[in-house]
Amino acid sequence: MSLFDFFRRPPTPAKYAQLLIKQLAIHQPGESVHYDEAGFRLLVGANGGHVINLHNLYSEYCAASKADRVLQLERTVASMQPSGIPASFAEARAHLMPALRGRGMMEYLRLMEHGRDPGTPSGFLVLPFSRDATLMLVYDGDDAMQSFGADQLVRWGVSQDEALAAAMDNLRDATVDRFTQVAPGVHAGDWGDAYDSSRLLLPDLAHRTAGANPLAMIPNRGTLLLASGNDVEGVRAMVALAQRIADEDTRPVSAQLYRFVDGRPVEHLPEDAQVRGALARLDRQYRHGDYAAQKETMDELHEKDGSDIFVATYKVMRIMETGEEYSLASWTKGVDALLPRTDRVALFVPDDGDGQKELLVLPWDALCTACGHLMQPVPHAFPERYRVTAFPDLAPLRPLALNPG
Repeated sequence: MSLFDFFRRPPTPAKYAQLLIKQLAIHQPGESVHYDEAGFRLLVGANGGHVINLHNLYSEYCAASKADRVLQLERTVASMQPSGIPASFAEARAHLMPALRGRGMMEYLRLMEHGRDPGTPSGFLVLPFSRDATLMLVYDGDDAMQSFGADQLVRWGVSQDEALAAAMDNLRDATVDRFTQVAPGVHAGDWGDAYDSSRLLLPDLAHRTAGANPLAMIPNRGTLLLASGNDVEGVRAMVALAQRIADEDTRPVSAQLYRFVDGRPVEHLPEDAQVRGALARLDRQYRHGDYAAQKETMDELHEKDGSDIFVATYKVMRIMETGEEYSLASWTKGVDALLPRTDRVALFVPDDGDGQKELLVLPWDALCTACGHLMQPVPHAFPERYRVTAFPDLAPLRPLALNPG
């Protein structure tokens, strides 16, 4: 197949990986590159120490137009160049930047790097930020943004706080007020430098643009949205725009609405029922993506080590008559499983051979109250997961069910 034939239609994951390997051979002759098909990643270097996860890159490539695929491939290859992080903090300081990332994606990358143990430290320098987002420090080189771990700080001889302070100084220096009004009462950052969402960390910027009570959203890496908390219609329009962005983008960050308290962005849930419902829908969409990506990886890891653990699917359901949405997972009798945190859970007793079976659907809170002793939270996991090895007695649960037993 010629290169032109290749670009006429999306390649298979394996062919995409091989195309990247061929391009790397041109730009980095002699560099060892191994394709890990099970993990869908490239291992670069003699010891495979430079790991390139391909899931997001492949999704972006397939979603791009035919003309843009060439540019996307070039950017990807440029980002795979050998690390250019300086050996000294004095040299690196001016290139450090803060980057906000989806917490679910960071958990997915940890699984890809280290296997199933959620307590394993990440190779990224990741700091807590909000319920569904994390803060990373990155080195912004001439050709690519590079992440690094806590071991790099040790080599530099600086603390985490010192490095973060330098990154924040650089972000402020790179920021002038640059917003576009994209809807009545809604403003979107217009820097286009890969740090638009990071500017949520600059409260003065939000106040200058949206007044004394600004609210903000960062639905993806390249978007910062602002609206005044005093403008109900503006906030509704901002949340609706965040939903449209989420429908089209492959790199989500946060489904939360943020306000500013004592100079810091904090999660905010307004009283407006319409906004609450829209935020809940957005959160379900983001969690669906997180759970789905992790399920695929966890299934592969379980198959490799012989673990007979079923990773339950996170489903989003809609009641056609009312339009109401809810998330749903299934808990099956006799199955050792990992359950996602959902709005409802279907308790299923399969056919035992004489035609007897049963299905009960319970709200999550009612289920936890009645069966919490059977649901073991998985430490450190995001989104939440619960290990279930035993099945509850359904007799006391039937009066709590949303459907007849």
